[in-house]
Amino acid sequence: MKLSRKIMIFISVVALLGLGVTYLLLHLILLNRFEKLDQEALRDKLDDVVSSYQSELMNMKTGLLKYSIWDETYHFMESAAAADPADPTGQVYLNKNFSPVTYEINHFDIIALLNSSGLPLYGGEYHPDSGKVSPLTSEYLTLFNLINRKLPGFSGAEDSKAGVVLLDEGPMLITLTPIVNNNKDKPVIGTAIAGRMLQQEEVTRIWDETTSSLQMTRITSGTIAESRGQPVWMSSGSSRMMSIHTVIYDLFGDPGVMITLKHPRQIYESGMESILNFRRFFFASTLLLCVASLIFVRRFILGRMSSLMRNIRAIGNSKDLSIRIRSSGRDEFGDVEHEFNRMIDSLQQAQAELQQQAMLDPLTQLPNRSLFFNRLNEAIASASGAGKQIVLVFIDLDHFKTVNDTLGHDFGDDMLKEIALRISRVIGRNDVVSRLGGDEFTILLADVPDAASMSMQLSQIQEALSLPHRIQGHLLYNTASIGVSIYPENGGDADYLVKQADLAMFHVKESGRNNILHYSEALEESIRRRKTMSQQLLSAADNDEFEVHYQPILSSDNLKVAKLEALLRWTSPSYGPVSPAEFIPLAETSGSIINIGSWVLRQVCSDLQGFRENGLELTAAVNISAVQLMQSDLRGLLLGLLEEYKLPSSSLELEITESVLVSGDNILSSLQELGNCGFRISLDDFGTGFSSLSYLRRFPVDVIKIDRSFISEMTLEPQGDVLVNSIIELSHNLGLKVVSEGIELQEQFDLLRRLGSDELQGYFISKPIGARHIPSFLSQNNLFNAKK
Repeated sequence: MKLSRKIMIFISVVALLGLGVTYLLLHLILLNRFEKLDQEALRDKLDDVVSSYQSELMNMKTGLLKYSIWDETYHFMESAAAADPADPTGQVYLNKNFSPVTYEINHFDIIALLNSSGLPLYGGEYHPDSGKVSPLTSEYLTLFNLINRKLPGFSGAEDSKAGVVLLDEGPMLITLTPIVNNNKDKPVIGTAIAGRMLQQEEVTRIWDETTSSLQMTRITSGTIAESRGQPVWMSSGSSRMMSIHTVIYDLFGDPGVMITLKHPRQIYESGMESILNFRRFFFASTLLLCVASLIFVRRFILGRMSSLMRNIRAIGNSKDLSIRIRSSGRDEFGDVEHEFNRMIDSLQQAQAELQQQAMLDPLTQLPNRSLFFNRLNEAIASASGAGKQIVLVFIDLDHFKTVNDTLGHDFGDDMLKEIALRISRVIGRNDVVSRLGGDEFTILLADVPDAASMSMQLSQIQEALSLPHRIQGHLLYNTASIGVSIYPENGGDADYLVKQADLAMFHVKESGRNNILHYSEALEESIRRRKTMSQQLLSAADNDEFEVHYQPILSSDNLKVAKLEALLRWTSPSYGPVSPAEFIPLAETSGSIINIGSWVLRQVCSDLQGFRENGLELTAAVNISAVQLMQSDLRGLLLGLLEEYKLPSSSLELEITESVLVSGDNILSSLQELGNCGFRISLDDFGTGFSSLSYLRRFPVDVIKIDRSFISEMTLEPQGDVLVNSIIELSHNLGLKVVSEGIELQEQFDLLRRLGSDELQGYFISKPIGARHIPSFLSQNNLFNAKK
């Protein structure tokens, strides 16, 4: 994702977060606060309503006191209590003071005068529609009786009582005052009662407020449940109105009516409108800020960055390190441009150094592979027109890895530098010496007139390489394997000439090192043959190209076949029959010897089983290579084959060469394991290797096979058999049996029997033959008995 898109996403996310946080703050904090302010204002209005209610009761009380503390009223109550209620004097009082005008002026709906027993001595109900006063209904008389029963009588002139009572028509405000004389020096003679129905018109008159409405309703069970035991509670009837409720207790102290005050959510609505306006402004300003930020970023950051990238890309595409970026400011981009120019300066300097070093070997300062091939191609082009020949020399130091491994790479580096100096001294002015890598050097001898000159120059090079080196106090000797190819005799291509010289050097390596060899087609054919056979050996066993032949070995005592030596034969699909001396080393170096050895062991065990089925219990000697002995599963393989073919371990004799004994303790451990399993160990080609006699004591060897080279050198003259005789006596003294191989003459056969060789083997007895010919050969044992 590009940086411009990242910046746009970042600014957008920040803007959205700002809008979101602002929205939450406005709605969760401000609107909530506005709503609380509306609630507080509504509570204040409810307090005003309750105060108006109390004030109205007080006004009713005041209006009623004018009648309850008059002497005329007191006198009326006395006379009415003593005389007939129809007394004309009392009637005059009533007509004078309780006319409809009295009701209308005081806004009374009922007026009643009760004696001390609670009986009404006067009572009237005013009807505003007709303007007349009628006697009290039974509902009022029941109310007066309830008041007399539930409320205690007045004990003093200052006592009073006011409240609400619930009638069938609705709630009524009612006030009670004691009836006393004007001086209040006489006892309370009764109770004056005045009432006013709370119709909606009356409520509206009491609550003179234009923006809110007041309702008084009867208390119900639902209302009590809604209040949840609270004296004042809020409710929302709509999104624009708020309601507050409170309970007014009646005259007897019971919940009577519920006052409901509804008021518009003025503060909340005003705050909501302000917030909406602020949100529009904030959104517009945020959008403008985002646009301005993007314009600023695109112009002053991304624009500068794009310009810088174009300049850098132009330098990269041109690959011209002389171009510099012109500074465009003193800000951070200017610093980047300055540092980039400094980096280009460093790269330009490094490029010049690399171009100089690219053609030289860093250790020896000789031309490297690239420069050498350039010079070689130039020399070929020059020689092709002049009819000259060019000699290419390929040098590989012998055992150079040993120097690095034993003394260290610093010794090896010093030796390489010394060798480079020596070669440079013995070649001509027009010749070129190069280090291809590692311990490989190549020399271009550009002017060689004849074979004698070439031979002399090669001898000088070889002599210079063979001189000892004195490095850090150590005297080191070194030789080299040298391969030579010639232009135009061996080809006209530089790569091909180097390849041919390399092949010649490789053949020197395999032939013993420290020599000079010229490339030839026969040499290339020999190397190609080795490579082809190495590849074919990998699949030879699977393709049934092998065959096992057996050479009988006679017992010297009875001249009977004591055992057979298994000898592998291979017919190559490309080259026909190949000698074991040629293909066995190839198998060992290519790694195919493991698979081949397993195949041989299985085939020998199969043939031994076949011999036993024909009544011939024979032992077979099988060659085991050092590579096989290093394999951890050799013991398991041998035991598995013996079990598979029902053979005893004594039926196999494992032959090893003398060079195996110096391979280390792992070979010793493997031989001891095999010996413990019952296998006989035979030491083949004794006397030709590098082992000492002490190995015969350390290793579990059972049989010594005297090499054919000793047998061929025996003569019938005195002292002609001393060496073989010594080997036989030494072996017998060590408790070992002796097999003499390579017997080709009757004289050798007879002499070895006299010297005490335990077993005899060679062409005089029999050449190696196939397994199917073994039974017929064994039937001819009488031929050897005739030669005794």
